[in-house]
Amino acid sequence: MTLRRRAALALLLPTLALMLALILAPATASAQMTQACAPQAEEALENMPFGADAVSTVRLERMLNPAEQGPEFLGVRAWVRLKSCSGFLIIDMTRSCFVRQSYTRGDCAIDGVTRY
Repeated sequence: MTLRRRAALALLLPTLALMLALILAPATASAQMTQACAPQAEEALENMPFGADAVSTVRLERMLNPAEQGPEFLGVRAWVRLKSCSGFLIIDMTRSCFVRQSYTRGDCAIDGVTRY
């Protein structure tokens, strides 16, 4: 390898590493934000009128902002599959993990929780 190629490669590698870090950073940050809300989702489930054995699965996902203005992420949504029904219990949280609302979809019905 010539001296000129080595010099070009020495300049190119840090630039490529920086570009890769900038590309991956938003995905990593949003995944961290999603997982940061797991304790609040668990607490909301503990306050429901059923036991932990009634829950089949819990999936946390980011709520993306469809508008061009404002933050990219609006918050986190927990999709809770219950063993007793074929719908979901949904827990909506803000970016700071504050539980805004809980509601059910499908044939799930829980006392005290809005059903859509």
